[in-house]
Amino acid sequence: MNSATTGFSVTLGAWKMKKIVLALGALAILSAVSVPASSFPLGLSVVGGIGAGYYSMGDLNRHLGLIAQSKHITLDDITGGVNARVEGRVWILDQLGITGGYEHFWGATDAEGTSSSLSYRAPTDGYTVGAIVVLLHVPDVVNLCVGVNGCFARSVYGTNELVARRLSEFKGQHQGYEVFGEAHTNFIDPIEVGFQLGYRGLVIDSFTDKYGREAYFDSGMKMRLDYSGVFFYLTTAIRI
Repeated sequence: MNSATTGFSVTLGAWKMKKIVLALGALAILSAVSVPASSFPLGLSVVGGIGAGYYSMGDLNRHLGLIAQSKHITLDDITGGVNARVEGRVWILDQLGITGGYEHFWGATDAEGTSSSLSYRAPTDGYTVGAIVVLLHVPDVVNLCVGVNGCFARSVYGTNELVARRLSEFKGQHQGYEVFGEAHTNFIDPIEVGFQLGYRGLVIDSFTDKYGREAYFDSGMKMRLDYSGVFFYLTTAIRI
């Protein structure tokens, strides 16, 4: 992919994100009409969640397939992993939430059927900033929401493929986005229990070794981890 194509993709992504944010803002304004004038304008909630993500990982899985074939071993593709998150939300008129949080993704696979096992680890830390809007409030039952996050991710990819009995580590970072829908209870004050389902667009397309040199899976195949895909969380929150 040349620089012109990359620049166009970044511009297109930013344009889509701007449209999503503007749409959420408009929904929040429309929703706020139904809020009683006596409502306190600001609120705070802290949300924790555990769930799973489904990853694309095309480049990495092609590399794993080549390694498995050459060594006559079994290596499962990395297609997903456990996700966990913690997030703070500042609520405006109980309709629009400004959010900031931390996520961690796990992804791993190990060789089977060999005494000299191979391991591949692809954990990532993500930091998010975004917004969530209440689309439908059913009193004493549930809130139905939509949201969007921008995310900044740091990954440390590790494997003992290069040096036996020791994980060689490669570091990379990049930006991405998340869009999601959420349903959470509103009748167990101050606890909220919910479910979140969304899509993450996140590709970490450049890694370096401990000397700062660009890393490759093998000759001609640039090291690249693609966490894009559907995710879900089971959430619990405390709201004041």
